[in-house]
Amino acid sequence: MGITEELAIQRNRSSLEAAERIRHSRRARALRRASRMERKAEHRMIEAWRRAAKLRAAAGAGDY
Repeated sequence: MGITEELAIQRNRSSLEAAERIRHSRRARALRRASRMERKAEHRMIEAWRRAAKLRAAAGAGDY
């Protein structure tokens, strides 16, 4: 095997390794984003439940 072939193989290997690192970082970033969106949605849901409970309480107090 000549030096040119070895260099080509090394370059290809390094390109594959770089692509793999990029894939991992993109996947991690997507997971962090999904996690953040989930936390925000849960927070909004809890706030909505609290508002609904306050409205029910206020509507119930007016019945007496």
